[in-house]
Amino acid sequence: MQFSNISEKTLHVAIPAMNEAEYLYKTINCLLAQNYKRYRIWVCVNQPDDWWNNPEKKEICLNNRATLDYLYSLKDERISVIDRATKGKGWTGRAFGVGQARKHLMDTINNNAALDDIIISLDADTKFKENYLRSVHNVFARFPDAIALSNPYYHELTGEKRLDRAILRYEIYMRHYAVNMWRIGSPYCFTALGSAIALPAASYRKIGGITAKKSGEDFYFLQKLRKAGWICNYNEQKVYPGTRYSDRVFFGTRVLR
Repeated sequence: MQFSNISEKTLHVAIPAMNEAEYLYKTINCLLAQNYKRYRIWVCVNQPDDWWNNPEKKEICLNNRATLDYLYSLKDERISVIDRATKGKGWTGRAFGVGQARKHLMDTINNNAALDDIIISLDADTKFKENYLRSVHNVFARFPDAIALSNPYYHELTGEKRLDRAILRYEIYMRHYAVNMWRIGSPYCFTALGSAIALPAASYRKIGGITAKKSGEDFYFLQKLRKAGWICNYNEQKVYPGTRYSDRVFFGTRVLR
């Protein structure tokens, strides 16, 4: 795929958010500080609708309400809020979770983006420097045939011994996996984090979009993309996903308890 005049392309940032009131503002601040200004932010605040009737989940519901209040208070026309958390608007049935939220976000962006706009996937606790969006833009300008970018990442240490040990084990595992896939000549020699993926809208349409899964949707998404083209796995700018305890995904970065 060739992109003409890529400097004019809009970058669409997709952020799923559930129980993220404590963290999301840091990611939004990183975005608002970017030196590349042609972008839109899409945030899907989400949860199953029946959680409003579950006393054990009420705290998450209220946290999501606070997140919505925060986003609306910004009054920034670049930010589009997808409310799947207010009572009556949440997920119903078996379709829920980060994979469903990421699919809903990317499908919505796809319906609004130009063919050669770029979709950037983040998580709601991700930090990065002010050059990140421009660096993603530059990757696709330099490698117009790349179907996607698997961006380098690092989880920052916290000073909490048990937590740092756990995240370092995860980081070592992910890099060991990627290096050995490269060593045997596999075309799948990359790691997948939902906070570190970017792709042109044309790529999204080419593969028929992302498949919603309760966990691992980022991994299967890149696998699907790799079957359709080459994935770049280098960028001078890194992303820094949050290092924290979590038990809300079936497997993945922060299942540390």
